Amino acid sequence: MNSATLTSRYTTQAESFPRVFKCDTLWRHEQPLLDYLRSHHGQRSLNSFGGSYGWSVRYRQVEDYEALHLTTLAEYIDAFREGSLQLPYLRHLSVNRQMRDLRAHIHHPAEFTPNWVDHPWLDRFSGPEIFLGQAGTGFGNFHQDHSSVHIGFVQLEGRKQFTLYRPEDGQYLYRKPGAQFPWQMRNSAITLERMRDLEAYPELRKATPITVTLNAGQALLLPADWWHTTRNLTDSVSYSIRIINASNVGAALMRHAEGLLRMPGKLADALG
Repeated sequence: MNSATLTSRYTTQAESFPRVFKCDTLWRHEQPLLDYLRSHHGQRSLNSFGGSYGWSVRYRQVEDYEALHLTTLAEYIDAFREGSLQLPYLRHLSVNRQMRDLRAHIHHPAEFTPNWVDHPWLDRFSGPEIFLGQAGTGFGNFHQDHSSVHIGFVQLEGRKQFTLYRPEDGQYLYRKPGAQFPWQMRNSAITLERMRDLEAYPELRKATPITVTLNAGQALLLPADWWHTTRNLTDSVSYSIRIINASNVGAALMRHAEGLLRMPGKLADALG
């Protein structure tokens, strides 16, 4: 790929803008993805899953699954298809860490390339993951993904709505540090519901939200450091991967180093 092509795809932060495009060939297997997951990984315990953000599955939702008498991925998929239960949003099913066989059947669109970290050994950066969510479920607080990565999303089934803010709007989003990891200095107190409470969050008037809806067979390339959260408008199956290349490698390494420098303090807090 020549530099002009790369520049047109991944411009500087100030110039970059989310891009939606057709993508209906990501998953290349005769079985639909959910059928494949059920037949090849259905026996796996739900609380064994988790990617770069595995705590969101293992720690936050274990009690929810137990209350619904769901223990395996197959049981979750069956309930998801039947629609008879209100299910937790099953997020961050790691391709590299628990389902590496999926890689042979995933074909990334050209818009997600080059990606220098698309390797199982670099999962902390790339983290290709699967998300299953019923209509009405969503991610929660606005956030930036760690280490100034670009993000590629593909909608495989259903419809998902993204609400976005530009990187420079972060100063108006009531940022707060995350407690779990040293890299989580990129979270907002604002959720989709709180966006409307301008009396409690008056600075939000200075920020401009952007709404993007992905239908099945569409993809979104979200440039580094954009604030975002999601809501599933219908039952939804989607895929994401984080991207680093010449356009953002400098910022990514700097942000990662900043997290490493914060790690001793986080460990001291955990032990103290």
